[in-house]
Amino acid sequence: MLENVDLSKSLSKKEYDDIVGDLKIRVGELQRKAWKMDIPIIIVFEGWHASGMTEIINRFLLSLNPMGLDLYTTGKPCYQEEQKPLLWRFWTKIPPKGKIAIFDRSWYRRIIIEHNSKGKASKDMPECLEGLRYFERQLTDGGYLLIKFFLHVSKEKQEERYNKLKKKEIPLFIVEEEEQEYLHKYDRYLPLIEGILEQTDRISSPWTIVESDDRNFATVKVLAKVIESIESKILEVENEVKMEQNEHDENCLIPNIDFSILENIDLDKSLTRKEYKKEKKKFQKKMIKLQYELFKHRIPLIIVFEGWDASGKGGGIKRVAQKLNPRLYQVTPVGAPSQTELEHHYLWRFYREIPEAGHIGIYDRSWYGRVLVERVEDLCSSQEWKRAYREINEFEEILSDYGTIIIKFWTHIDKEEQLKRFKKRENTPHKQWKITEEDWRNREKWNLYLDAADEMLKKTSTSWVPWTIVESNDKYYSRIKILQTITERIEKELSLRGL
Repeated sequence: MLENVDLSKSLSKKEYDDIVGDLKIRVGELQRKAWKMDIPIIIVFEGWHASGMTEIINRFLLSLNPMGLDLYTTGKPCYQEEQKPLLWRFWTKIPPKGKIAIFDRSWYRRIIIEHNSKGKASKDMPECLEGLRYFERQLTDGGYLLIKFFLHVSKEKQEERYNKLKKKEIPLFIVEEEEQEYLHKYDRYLPLIEGILEQTDRISSPWTIVESDDRNFATVKVLAKVIESIESKILEVENEVKMEQNEHDENCLIPNIDFSILENIDLDKSLTRKEYKKEKKKFQKKMIKLQYELFKHRIPLIIVFEGWDASGKGGGIKRVAQKLNPRLYQVTPVGAPSQTELEHHYLWRFYREIPEAGHIGIYDRSWYGRVLVERVEDLCSSQEWKRAYREINEFEEILSDYGTIIIKFWTHIDKEEQLKRFKKRENTPHKQWKITEEDWRNREKWNLYLDAADEMLKKTSTSWVPWTIVESNDKYYSRIKILQTITERIEKELSLRGL
C-alpha cells in the first residue's frame, strides 16, 4: 500500500495560497450542515513521526468552528485506561450527533506500541485487529462518518526533519519513552504498518494515504478529502430520508413458526425455605472468597440480568451482592436512554460503565434492551435491532478477549405467575412503587416479548458468553440457581487460567 505512493508531490506557496482559502471556507460550510443534520464525524490522523502531523492538524482545525469539535491526543494510557480494554478509551470519546471528534493518533498507534513492544509482533495482534474492525463497522453502521488519514513520509525526509530539529536544539521531548524504538526503526515498522493499513482498509472506513514530504500538498489533500467525504455522507443521509418518507411500514406481523426455547422450560422447580437458607449461606460464603480472587488477579466480572417484569431480577441481584465488598462491585440499573445517550451510538453508554480489572459490574437490564423493548416498542428501526445481534456478540467477544468473565441470566416466569406478583405489588403499600402503568402495557404484549426474547437467546448465546435461563416461578429456586451458576463459572474460569 505504501510502496507505490509518490512522495514527490508538492505545491508552491503561491499554489497553496490560491487553493487553501476556498477549501477552508467549504469545510466550514459542511461542518455547519453536518451539525444541522445530526451527522457525527470522526477524523483519525495517523502517520510517521516527523510527518508534519501537528502542523497539518492545526491548519485543518483553523477551518472549523471549535464549538463543534473535540481534539484528542492519544498517548500512553493512564492508570484507569490500563484497567479497561483498549477500545474503552476510544468508545468513551466518540462524538454525539452533529459533532466532530479528531484523533491526533488513535487506536492504531496504541496497538502498534502496546502489542509490539520492542518490535516483536504480539500473538494477539490478529484478535486486536478484528476488534478494531468491529469497532469501526459498528460506528459506520450506526451513522458515523469515519475518515482515516495516514501521513506518509520517506525515511530520508524523516531523517532530514530530525536533523533540522537537532540543529535548532529543539528536543524531541514530546515523544514518549515507549515510542523511542518506533521513532528510530522506520524499516522495521514499515511492513507492520503496511499490514495494519491493508487489513483495516474497508469500504465504509477506507484509509487515505497522504503524501507528506511536502506539508502544503498534504494540507490540501486532507482538506479536499474531508470535503469529499462529508459531501458524500450528506448525500447518503438525504437519500435515506427520502427513502424512509416513501417507505410506509409495509411490515406485516408474521407468526413465530420457529421452535421456542422458553415455552419448554420447566417452571415447577422449587426449594423449601430450609433448603434455600442452607444453600444461600453456602454460596454467599463462596462469593466472598471468589470476589477477592478476582480482585487479586485483576479479572473483571460482568453479570447481566434480563427477564420478565416481576421475574425476580432485583431479588437475585440483592442476594448476589448481599455479602460482597461494596468497594469492588457496582450495580447499574438500565432504563430508557437520556437525551445525551440518544445522541451517541447505543453501545456508548454501556462501554462507559464496564468494570475495571478486578471489579464486578452487575446490570439490572442491559444492552439487550436494543433487541427487546426497543424492538417491541418500535423505538428503533428493524434494520437497527436486527444488526444489534451481531454488534452485541462482537461487544461481548471484545470484553471476553480482554479477560472479562460475562455471565448472563434470563429470569423466566409464566404469565399467570407474573399476574399474581403484579396484584401482590398493587396490594402491598411498600411495594406499590414497583408496579407501573408501563408494566401493565408490556404485559399486553407478552407474545411479542416472548418472540423477541426467544430470538435474542438463540442469536446471542455464544460459546464464550452463553445464556443461563433461570426458572423463576419459585423465588427460592431462582436465587440459588443464580448464586450457584456464578460461583461455578468463576471457579471454572480461575481453573482454566491456572489460578
